[in-house]
Amino acid sequence: MSMRSGYVNNEITSRQVSKLLYLFSVGSAALIVPTATVTIAKQDGWISMLLIVPVQYAIVLVYLALMRRFPRMTIAQYAEFIAGRWIGKSIALTFVFFFFILSTLVLRNMVDFMSKTVLPQTPTWFISGTFMIVILYGVFLGIETIARTGEILYIWSLFVLVIITLSLMNQVHLEFFEPVLANGLITPLKGMYPVLGFPLTECVFLTAILPMVKESEREKLNRGIFGAVAVTGAITTLIVFLLIAVMGSGETTRSPFAVYEMAKLINIEEILVRVEILFAVVWIGTVFVKLSLSVYVLSVLLGQVLGLRAYRPLVFPLCMLIAPLSLIIYRNGVHSTNFAMNVWTVYSVMQGLLVPLLLLLAALLMRKRSRKDGRFPSKEPNA
Repeated sequence: MSMRSGYVNNEITSRQVSKLLYLFSVGSAALIVPTATVTIAKQDGWISMLLIVPVQYAIVLVYLALMRRFPRMTIAQYAEFIAGRWIGKSIALTFVFFFFILSTLVLRNMVDFMSKTVLPQTPTWFISGTFMIVILYGVFLGIETIARTGEILYIWSLFVLVIITLSLMNQVHLEFFEPVLANGLITPLKGMYPVLGFPLTECVFLTAILPMVKESEREKLNRGIFGAVAVTGAITTLIVFLLIAVMGSGETTRSPFAVYEMAKLINIEEILVRVEILFAVVWIGTVFVKLSLSVYVLSVLLGQVLGLRAYRPLVFPLCMLIAPLSLIIYRNGVHSTNFAMNVWTVYSVMQGLLVPLLLLLAALLMRKRSRKDGRFPSKEPNA
């Protein structure tokens, strides 16, 4: 029997799904999204983060509704079940492409951060390559391993956030929030725009891992996911609030990694200093979870489109494509910002919300549902 036997068809709990959703949502977005939101909404950026929470609830309701109709199938499989073989495979391929591009973008965000802050003299290709080796191993082990890693990182991320928040309380300037709602709700509503595509609708990854939830845990799933949305909304709102209160909206918009720069300001009696490295470590951990989930979903969906009996043969070649592509996907920070604001949000909303919503409406109108188990076999071929 192969040492890999029994690791294909892992099952996870509702609590693990909720923590993965939190880590995925925070992920690379915690470092980049606040700057984009504050750039648009200025001192009302924290209101934008509050307003986005009901939108995320509505989006995950679509994914949960699809799961109830197709409890053991991924979006690639029920797209084919609803729309027919060829149209369904075409729809599934759009998700394969989406997660492939998402994986390269997440890796590039991490490489940019590391090369500009922690390892400025290290070649970017070395950072990208070594990080992908870890991702490759994690994805190869399966969703259960990723979920257990997420449980550990979840606790540490909250712990570090509490330390940073308490350490910055003496630097809060409430006057930085004035005037509140100077232009009414228009500005905060505009500030929601970048968050819609990054990371809200990227959470379509749920449609590929919800079939892995244990049958006995299904009843707790709604409560767990809604709890994760609430915690994510509270954390992101707190981050943006602290950025504005400590650095001001002007300084926040000038820094590509404003949260990291804010953590540098912590200095309590020359004893508690250099806390930003704790933030960097935890942030890299959340990026690991997000990238692992993206590559895992990419491998699973592509394997199902190709009719394979296991996703693992695809992991290595996909990682070997993602690593070099991440270095050329955009030229510089300005190019990255323009792409994120003008292209990615529209594309992500279409892929992460519009397509699943159309599939749900089609399933309702055609009264289609299935309890067929479309997951990979519990053991790999020749195991």
